[in-house]
Amino acid sequence: MGNKKFDEFKSKHPEWSDEQIWTAVSIDMQSDTTIEEKGKDVNPNDPDILKQILIGAKKWLQDVLPVIFEKIKAFFEDLISSFEKWVKKGIDYILEAIGHWRKPSGMI
Repeated sequence: MGNKKFDEFKSKHPEWSDEQIWTAVSIDMQSDTTIEEKGKDVNPNDPDILKQILIGAKKWLQDVLPVIFEKIKAFFEDLISSFEKWVKKGIDYILEAIGHWRKPSGMI
């Protein structure tokens, strides 16, 4: 059950299961689809875009690979239901990184 994207992810992550690889493939493909739909100026870090990508990837797996989907269904449900929580962690990480950033010498 391989395709080009599957093979690419498998070569990068040989330790991953087929379920993990198909999950990554679905998210990667949905990212491409969302960017095509929204245009090149879309902000890939926009929380609404990220959520749309996850929901689209879940639907693709459900429609195209239902056997795989059943194995990772809970993962997507947890990820989507806890979306706001992990987006907040991302924002906290950015704020922490800003706090640790130091201006290069010579900058005002």
